[in-house]
Amino acid sequence: MYSDLLLKECDCAIITSPASLYYVSGVDVADAVLILTKRGNYYLTNSLYEVAVKAASPSGFELLIQTREEQSAFIKNQVENAAVIGLEYDHITLAWFNSFFTKQDKTVDITGTLAELRKIKSCEEREIIKQAESIVDAAFQATLPLIKPGISEKALRDALVANLIANGAERTAFDTIVAFGENAAMPHAVPSERVLREGDCVLMDFGAKYKGYCSDFTRTVHCGKPSQKFCEAYQTVLTAQRNAIEYLEKGGRSAFEADKIARETIDRSPFRGTFTHTLGHGVGIEIHEAPWLSRRSKDVLCDNEVFTIEPGVYLEGEFGVRIESLVMIENGKLTVIDRSDKEIYIV
Repeated sequence: MYSDLLLKECDCAIITSPASLYYVSGVDVADAVLILTKRGNYYLTNSLYEVAVKAASPSGFELLIQTREEQSAFIKNQVENAAVIGLEYDHITLAWFNSFFTKQDKTVDITGTLAELRKIKSCEEREIIKQAESIVDAAFQATLPLIKPGISEKALRDALVANLIANGAERTAFDTIVAFGENAAMPHAVPSERVLREGDCVLMDFGAKYKGYCSDFTRTVHCGKPSQKFCEAYQTVLTAQRNAIEYLEKGGRSAFEADKIARETIDRSPFRGTFTHTLGHGVGIEIHEAPWLSRRSKDVLCDNEVFTIEPGVYLEGEFGVRIESLVMIENGKLTVIDRSDKEIYIV
């Protein structure tokens, strides 16, 4: 199926990005190249991964275990025998391109084609992602009792990661974010030695990698009684998320409109202009992939897509609030996958 779709615009497709390698072959190794042609399909790797690849048995590919020199010669031979070569422009380097191609070679970008294929999740993929999200729900609940004054961001991050692994994650889906108080005003804060104090918010953004697929989850809790300003910000973010979800539940499918609804909810509040990132993104083999929910998105959301809804408010020097849910559309209906409560949790 992949060969037919990818070879519509070329007669040789060369796949090199780890996510696309896994998507097309079902094999997760660090060093491989897939070559799809109308004559046959080839999986190229080296002896370090021979046992792993043979065990995975990629269907529909001739497996070639080669040295670096043999692999380069094979790729050059395929290029010389193709009129048009499809490449992932977003992944290859100029040095790699120059080692195989000349100005006379005609190439086309297949990055977009692969992204379109990957954003529509099969039933099996959706079930795996649901399981991955159940892991983050469980890890969140297991970590809540550990949130006490005196713990550092790094220590809480480590505990959260340990709970992800204990609940079945193969690894984290991305670098776990734990941010206290004023640090939570940075959407992608890096955990530090900063210790938790009474009156701090605690923002946690984390995900599990499970059977090759990601989950994504954010909650903001509070240590001790929150201020009125924090409560207002939290309720604003929660309302923004609910409004965007309601639009989708009623059949709305414009990614731009979903972002607009959440953004306008925040901008009508005292926190106007503090929602500084996009509303959401697709989740699959990669933590960030199509579709994209933003002010510039032209995506029309459709069945079997999985994506996040994650509005936020960020007040520099004070605090930040983000609430993120992972959702999917199945049979025309929106489903929120995560199950953890979204009301303010006070520790």
